[in-house]
Amino acid sequence: MQFARSLRRFTLLLLLACLPALACAAKVLVAIKGMDFHPSTVTVAPGTTVVWTNDDSFAHSTTSDTKVWDSGLLDPGKSYSHTFDKTGTYPYHCAIHSFMTGSVVVK
Repeated sequence: MQFARSLRRFTLLLLLACLPALACAAKVLVAIKGMDFHPSTVTVAPGTTVVWTNDDSFAHSTTSDTKVWDSGLLDPGKSYSHTFDKTGTYPYHCAIHSFMTGSVVVK
C-alpha cells in the first residue's frame, strides 16, 4: 500500500515537472503561396518548430542556405517541419525558385 502511494506521488510529481516544457513547445506556421514564403521572416524562441505548408499549385521546397535542413520537394498541400534549438539566424530558399527566400531568427 505504501509503495503504491509513493509511486502515485512520484508519477504526479514527474508529470508536473514536465508540464512547463510541454506548455512551452510552440509551432510557427509559414505558408508557401504566390511564389513566396508568408511570412518571409519569423522570430522564434529556442525549441520552436516551424512548419512550412505548400499552399501553392506547384512544388516548392524549404532549403537551408547552410544545409541545416532540406524539405525536398513539397507537392501542393504537403508540409515540412523543423525544430530550432539553437539561437541564430537561419536563411533559406526554395531550391526550385531561388528568388524565393526567407529566414528564421532564433532568440
